[in-house]
Amino acid sequence: MDEAGSFFSRDRFVERVILLTLLAFLVFACVQIVNPFIGPMLWGIIITVATWHPYRKLSKLLGNRRTLAAVLVSMALLLILVVPISLLVDSLAEGVGAVAGLLRDLTSVRLPEPPDWLRDLPVVGLTLDAQWREAMIDLPAALQQLQPYIGTAAGYGLSWGAGLGFAIIEFLVAIVIAAILFVTGEAAVQVLRRFVARIGGAHHLGLLDVAAQTIRGVAAGVIFTAFIQAVLLALGLLVVGAPGTVLLSFLTFFLLVIQLPNWLVWLPVVAWLGYKGSTGYAIFLFVWGTFVVSTVDNFIRPYLISQGAKLPLLLIFVGVIGGLLAYGFIGLFVGATLLGVGYTIFRSWLDEEPPPPEVAI
Repeated sequence: MDEAGSFFSRDRFVERVILLTLLAFLVFACVQIVNPFIGPMLWGIIITVATWHPYRKLSKLLGNRRTLAAVLVSMALLLILVVPISLLVDSLAEGVGAVAGLLRDLTSVRLPEPPDWLRDLPVVGLTLDAQWREAMIDLPAALQQLQPYIGTAAGYGLSWGAGLGFAIIEFLVAIVIAAILFVTGEAAVQVLRRFVARIGGAHHLGLLDVAAQTIRGVAAGVIFTAFIQAVLLALGLLVVGAPGTVLLSFLTFFLLVIQLPNWLVWLPVVAWLGYKGSTGYAIFLFVWGTFVVSTVDNFIRPYLISQGAKLPLLLIFVGVIGGLLAYGFIGLFVGATLLGVGYTIFRSWLDEEPPPPEVAI
């Protein structure tokens, strides 16, 4: 009996090894298949969670026509996210072609005398003035010296445009996934709740609420921070008397929402002011844009997110900034959410045992 029992025990072990191997292969194959869609799926889940309450309100207004509400919300997201990025890619491509044509045309242009304020610029004024005067004598030679830098800048611009083009495709797929989740959201949540309860127990179901609150808090923090930065830039533009302040502020808000740098808006205005001879205004706008508009988000955004997610401010600050540096735009949501869930699990683990008695120091 011992030998037979040993044989059957070994036989059971072999069966389990084979089963685990097949399961590992199945998981690996599924991950390989789903891998191209992981990014869009994450974005689809984030979009669904962030806009779930507005979607439910719209659905009730439409008489609980959930499919119609999902279509309308998806169309709105398409207009807000995809269309502006498409226009930005088109304008970038046209801009690269226009710069190339402008460089060809400049070879026949004679430059005027450099403006007086150019020499007064600190550190680089004399150098820029000398280069300007050299270009007055032989402009084609001066442009030839700039060709490597222009080519590098054009390459960066084209690669950036290609990245935006990929982002358009990713957001299109994400919006489709979000539309599906709008209609099947409750069923998906029930499956997720059963999975969490099976893995961690029913007392860990609150992690889903933490994740949802964090995602909504990040979305609200990103939008409100972009709005505050756009208002601050509008104030700076009003001070220097720049034209089109409202349009430039709206463009700034959109760029900040999709996490593009705001200097794309105000730096050309600085150059325009310098060309006009308004050196003081140009310096003011440069300092305002660099040290106020571009840095205030590092403090306002984590605070707003922490208020929505009900998590410690330091935790959110590290999650938002660290996630952004590690994973890009999606890291704003992923970093804060993962740290929030990890922090909640840690607190739950600590609460399983009573705190030790305090020791007087």
